[in-house]
Amino acid sequence: MTMNFIVDTDNFLHTNPSLYLAFNGEHDQSMAHFIHKLLMAYKAGKKVLDIGCGPGREVAYLNGAGYEAVGLDNSEEMLAWARKHYSESSFVYGNQADFSLQQQFDALICAGSTFLYNFTNEEVLASLQCFRNHLHKGGLLYLDMRNAAFFLTKEGQRWLTEELVEQRKLGDTVVSLRTRFSIDPASQMLERDYSWTVAGHEPIVEHLRHRLLFPQEMAYYLASSGFRVLQLFDKPAPHVDHYDPERPLDFSHDMLGRRMQVIAQAV
Repeated sequence: MTMNFIVDTDNFLHTNPSLYLAFNGEHDQSMAHFIHKLLMAYKAGKKVLDIGCGPGREVAYLNGAGYEAVGLDNSEEMLAWARKHYSESSFVYGNQADFSLQQQFDALICAGSTFLYNFTNEEVLASLQCFRNHLHKGGLLYLDMRNAAFFLTKEGQRWLTEELVEQRKLGDTVVSLRTRFSIDPASQMLERDYSWTVAGHEPIVEHLRHRLLFPQEMAYYLASSGFRVLQLFDKPAPHVDHYDPERPLDFSHDMLGRRMQVIAQAV
């Protein structure tokens, strides 16, 4: 079976859900298991909002576990995929900095570096204020994103000097991805140059960006937006590593790993 892709797009991965799943563990429920464990450990209520829900796996899992989860995303293609595959769950269109659902939730999650599409300080604060407005007092916030401090480590420095190569097979179609990272220090921006090779297509070259945020910078923004930080940690890191839900919920605070994660409470 030959796969058809949308190639005329500003974000090839996020416009093609099947490709996104192939490069992000199609059958791996690590993030869903981790979020479920967090919600139980912190005794969060049943109403959950997933910002940047993508193809909807975590929303569907949480609803199957008894939650009332809603997914929000600004990719029409991702939302169409989620609605088709998880028709019993609710998915809505919105941008993280200015959505308005006219209700509050017991918990809000924003994983997979969605938050790093806030490029300016003003956008960071606008998104956090929007999150706070949609949470009950005492509600739980979980953020997962790239860790700026990782690029200060030897491994992080290697990422900035070497080309990263990945390959996946979707049906009969082989897709290769070559990635080069660089950093603009003045804007704290991670510059991401991607080159996609898909059989039957010309190479797809795109340039994307992520804002890099450091741990204490993130803590300051949260405190300024009506949150109290409960945990600031790098591991477990379910976005990049398999997470075993049977293991105790222990956090590493070294902040040398690839992911920066925050658990905070609305005050």
